[in-house]
Amino acid sequence: MPRNNMDILCLLQEHGAILEGHFVMPSGFHSQTYIQTSLLMQHPHLAQRIAGALSDKFAKKADVVMALTPSDSVLAQEVARARSVRAIFASKDENGVMILKHNFTIKEGEKVLIVDDVAVSGRKINQAIGLVSKLGGDVIGVGVIVDRSMGYLPLTVPLRSLLSYPMQTFTAKECPLCAAKIPFTEVEELRDKGM
Repeated sequence: MPRNNMDILCLLQEHGAILEGHFVMPSGFHSQTYIQTSLLMQHPHLAQRIAGALSDKFAKKADVVMALTPSDSVLAQEVARARSVRAIFASKDENGVMILKHNFTIKEGEKVLIVDDVAVSGRKINQAIGLVSKLGGDVIGVGVIVDRSMGYLPLTVPLRSLLSYPMQTFTAKECPLCAAKIPFTEVEELRDKGM
C-alpha cells in the first residue's frame, strides 16, 4: 500500500488506540476521547510507514526533525530516517519551560521540521516554534499524525496531518463529564506527556 494512501483511522481503530472515558489532557482540557498513537508507533513497520507518509507532506528540505517531547522521539527518528537528516526531541526544565537537553542543538539558519503525535490546541507547538526561533532555526512546518483541533490553530507555519479527527474539549469548569461525576480515566502516556 502506498504510504500516502494509509488509512490512519482504520489503523488506530484496529490497534485499540482510540480510547473513550474522561481524560485530562496535558493542556489541562478535558475530553471524552483520547488517541494513543504510541500503540501504532510500537510496531516498527507501521512507524516507518506513518513517518514516511508524514515526511511526504513536506516538500521543503529540513536539516533536523524535532519532536515536542521524549515520548514522540520514535516519530521524530522515523521521519528523520525518511529524510536522511538528524532527529532531536525537546524536554522541559524544572519550571516547565521547553528546552533542548542531551547536547541537542539547532544551529543558526537550520531548517527544522517539528513533529507531534496529536495536535489539539497548538499551545505546545507554538512553544516549540518559539524555541527553534530563539535558537536561530527556521521551522518549515509541523507534521502531526492526528489533528484533533476543532478548526483553526494559531500557528505561524503550515501544519499538515495524516488524519483530521476533531473532538470537543472542555475546561474543568464546563466539562459535562465532571458535572456527571464521571471519574478520570488513567492513561500512563498522559502522565509522561505532562513531564
